[in-house]
Amino acid sequence: MKKFIFILILFMLVACILAACATPHASFEVEQLKTNEVLGAGYEELDGKLFRIFCGGNGYASYSFVKDNCMYNTAKFVNEHGYKYFSMLVQTGDTDKSTGGYYSNGMYVPYTIVKHAQYYSIMLLTKEETKKAPNFYNVSDYYTPEKSTDTNNKQ
Repeated sequence: MKKFIFILILFMLVACILAACATPHASFEVEQLKTNEVLGAGYEELDGKLFRIFCGGNGYASYSFVKDNCMYNTAKFVNEHGYKYFSMLVQTGDTDKSTGGYYSNGMYVPYTIVKHAQYYSIMLLTKEETKKAPNFYNVSDYYTPEKSTDTNNKQ
């Protein structure tokens, strides 16, 4: 009986550790997000076709995951606004590193949490406007939209 209880407790402990390590996929479900303290993404309209995009990750999300995820969400955002191209006016990123520790069974356990974030300022472009843009991105390079019956998309 003691062996069974021990195995059950061990199983529950492993399940809790694995659940704590899961990193959810960030999306643009939040209209505006002004902080990178949580995993998430958001945007802020600056003026007309100008937007500021934010994507951040928790302590388990790598820099490349956050950057790739931000490009995916940016392309999806542009597509949802009826455009196929966008220009990256400003691209910045930051890394927030916090350290600390806790005591467990009389032993000090140090930890370091690293959070990454990306900030983009973008302009939505039509195909005609790409001819004058010094640099632009094609939505289809980062996001494949589902087929739509909407024929009003700006090309």
